[in-house]
Amino acid sequence: MFKNKKILLLSLLLFPILVNAKNEALDSFIPGIPSSMAIFMELFVSIHMSVFVLKPLSKIISKDDSNKTFWTLFIIRAVILIIFDLFITTSIALVDFFMVFIGAFLIVPIATVINKKKNGESILEGIKPIVNSSSVSEPLKCSNCGEILNSNDNFCTSCGKKVNQSESVEKQVEKVRVLPSNFDSMYQLNEDKLLETFLNKELKKANISETKLIPLEILKRKKIFNLIFSGLLFIYLSMIFFHFPIMTYFLGLVLLIGFFIATRRYNFMKYLKKQVKARPNEKISNIVMSVKNSFVEDNSKLLFLSTILLAIGLPLIIFQSPKIIYEHVEGGYAVRFYAFGLSNFKTVNIPSEYKGEKVVSLRGNAFSNMPFLESAVLPDTIKEIRGQAFKNDISLVSVKLPSNLEYLGGGSFYNCSTLKSINLPNTITFIGGETFYNATSLDEVVLPPNITEIRGDTFEYCSSLKSINIPDSVTRIGGHAFYSCSNLKEVTLTENSKLQEIGSSAFRLCDSLYEITIPKNTIVNMRAFKESPTVVKRFGLTDEENDEYSFNNSFDYNYDY
Repeated sequence: MFKNKKILLLSLLLFPILVNAKNEALDSFIPGIPSSMAIFMELFVSIHMSVFVLKPLSKIISKDDSNKTFWTLFIIRAVILIIFDLFITTSIALVDFFMVFIGAFLIVPIATVINKKKNGESILEGIKPIVNSSSVSEPLKCSNCGEILNSNDNFCTSCGKKVNQSESVEKQVEKVRVLPSNFDSMYQLNEDKLLETFLNKELKKANISETKLIPLEILKRKKIFNLIFSGLLFIYLSMIFFHFPIMTYFLGLVLLIGFFIATRRYNFMKYLKKQVKARPNEKISNIVMSVKNSFVEDNSKLLFLSTILLAIGLPLIIFQSPKIIYEHVEGGYAVRFYAFGLSNFKTVNIPSEYKGEKVVSLRGNAFSNMPFLESAVLPDTIKEIRGQAFKNDISLVSVKLPSNLEYLGGGSFYNCSTLKSINLPNTITFIGGETFYNATSLDEVVLPPNITEIRGDTFEYCSSLKSINIPDSVTRIGGHAFYSCSNLKEVTLTENSKLQEIGSSAFRLCDSLYEITIPKNTIVNMRAFKESPTVVKRFGLTDEENDEYSFNNSFDYNYDY
């Protein structure tokens, strides 16, 4: 038994090491997730990991001390998760989630089958058919009077007749053969099923109905689990209004269904089995009768239905209208979370003040993953919009940005496929990467005059964009900045442009961009115009000089390999 524990504990320590033998490999397969989301997932998964994996395994590993084994496994898992979250990668949260399914549907059933098989064999242990036979001699009798004689008697002690020793006849008597089939077929069941059969017989004798009565202890447990399930359901429905990524809801639904199934499996048969195993020297009939007094009517269904209705109704009442959660920052308040309401999920209108102070910022993902959001109006008091503010808002058509906006975070309008145009205020000094990534309907945008860089992937896959004016202040166009802008026909720079560098694949797959004129000293990455029909010209050079310049510096740009 000790060896089995050792092997299992070693495997729990080994699995994340094998999965994450090299951190870069895991991150390339599973993108890193935010620490807060990872911790939330791990706490949520802990309930199901405990119920479906650790508890069953601990009982299989150590029947005598399963509680201690459970806490040992639980602590080991917690330590592993903390180490990975703090020092390696938060992607372990996703690995941990899948381990619930692997454990519940693969490891635990296999271990249970092996355990049951072992128990089943122990029932018939020692019951072997007797196939040998042995000789048994009949007692020696006097042929005259029938008196039983000893084997060394020469004369009958009753009638005195001489004894003929040859009259002693040995007969072979075959012993009866006892086979498993001679026993009731129920004795061929495994230990658990056999115990259940005995209990059912005793319950029938005691006139106890499984559907109506239940031990008080199990009833309390069922009610607790029902309350936990209702609480989880309330959290899950409330999360919908906070528009988390779709995968979050899928995982939550799977775990919710699993927990629901677990709560339905508690019954008093398990309770009786536990009582029998705890009192092995007592008759089953006595145990059944002794616990009969603790049986009460199972009224958990009423509680379950009422708490479920409450868990569904409360979020609908609370989020009847949109809710804004603020965070106090320097200079005023920031919008930390925005929850849409049943009455309004298509528009967003943020006030300029909260508790007498200005609203100066939008935190990351403030309005992301709202598929029905069509328009947003932001007050002029806001000076910064953090990353992914409107990410994946596939119905977003218009946004009124603050006139004093200075910072526009990366991925702010990522995958906003219906956004056609946007007015970027002149006060903006920074635009993050992937800001308009896959904004396939965007055909008009005016860049602020004070930005110094168009960062990587900013307009990637903006297939409707036809022209763009690059401000003179821009010193660098990052990699993939205009990647696959298939309808981009005109990129305008002036002779006063400070552009120093064009990054890798910046204008790659721009099928309509046939010509671009850039400053003479701008460094062009060899892949900047790869797979594009673009002719690159330089300011201050004639056509002949441009041709010669392009030929002599072909290694600097448009190198295809």
